[in-house]
Amino acid sequence: MKGKLIVFEGVSGTGKETQAKLLQKFLATQKIKSNIVFHPSPELKEIFSAWRKERSIDALTETYLLLADRSSRVRQQIRPALEKGEWVISLRNYVSALVYQGKTEKDWTWITNEFLRFEPKPDYLFYFDITPGDAMKRILLRGEPLGKFETPTLLNEKRKNYKKILQAIPHITVDASQSIERIHRGIISNLHIV
Repeated sequence: MKGKLIVFEGVSGTGKETQAKLLQKFLATQKIKSNIVFHPSPELKEIFSAWRKERSIDALTETYLLLADRSSRVRQQIRPALEKGEWVISLRNYVSALVYQGKTEKDWTWITNEFLRFEPKPDYLFYFDITPGDAMKRILLRGEPLGKFETPTLLNEKRKNYKKILQAIPHITVDASQSIERIHRGIISNLHIV
């Protein structure tokens, strides 16, 4: 594949979407076409929201829905873009399923194996790290209803999961408590574009 796949990972409130938009603007100045994709997709987020209101969904069901959603996104959007030489900035990938749906090492192995049947290996994986307290402040500033995992306790638990899981996955850690501009410059310098 000629394009590059950039993945931004981290708990809610770390600034991933802000940085994805800044990176896309920067890439445009370098004459590099890019696409931003979400995992889960906005469509699946709506399904999760509706289902969680009506019934309890277990982690296994969530994982199967995430697998189907991502497989479709990879086939219809990510691979075609990469094959055309475009860059793809993905807000999360299978690492999120390991962090949020996986409970044991056996789960992690199964989830990894299932996703890697179709998920392209990222050229760069950035992990946005921030304290749960700072993440909650940013989440509350959005003024939107809180998501299932957006509590201080769960943010802390998921942050610990990221640190454990990413020990075995090549990545670049980003101190997400820095200014937006400093984070952006750090990402650009790691991508070695200019």
